[in-house]
Amino acid sequence: MRMGVLAGCAAVAAFAQVAQAQESQVDKVYACAAVSEGAARLACFDAAVAGMKQAQAAGDVSVVSRAQVQQAEKDTFGLGPQAQTSAVTGVMKGAPTPAAAAEAELDNVKVSIVTATKRPDGSYRFTLDNGQVWEQSDTVTLGTLPRGTIEGEIRRGAMGSFFLKAGNRSLVRVRRIK
Repeated sequence: MRMGVLAGCAAVAAFAQVAQAQESQVDKVYACAAVSEGAARLACFDAAVAGMKQAQAAGDVSVVSRAQVQQAEKDTFGLGPQAQTSAVTGVMKGAPTPAAAAEAELDNVKVSIVTATKRPDGSYRFTLDNGQVWEQSDTVTLGTLPRGTIEGEIRRGAMGSFFLKAGNRSLVRVRRIK
């Protein structure tokens, strides 16, 4: 009987070590809040913070702001879901990103068009202030666009398509090329 109890205790201890190894660094910090005795609580926080620093130095944990995530999403808008997810995961390294990236998918972005170049076929190539390049992929005629910066918006359409509205002109179907 005593051997069985010892084996059971060893199994529970081994399970606790595995569970603790899988626990995230943030969860370890949060767990310290549940420790009631002052000295033990402080020791828990000290150990958790040391583990957090070590994980951050190793590149396993990174703290990012919501603004950084939103900027990464805007920068990859129009490149496709895999590029957006990898950019967001690059910003949010160490965080559970696939679900976060899916929830945070943008439907439209405000843009500043710095050049709108009319091509021989009458369609346009748009260069944005952030370096993105989009090409018109339909036959809608926009006429001559004004020189200088044009405020606009790019919207997500059905089945992976995108539409650009340059100023007060009609929507045109576009695809991102850079």
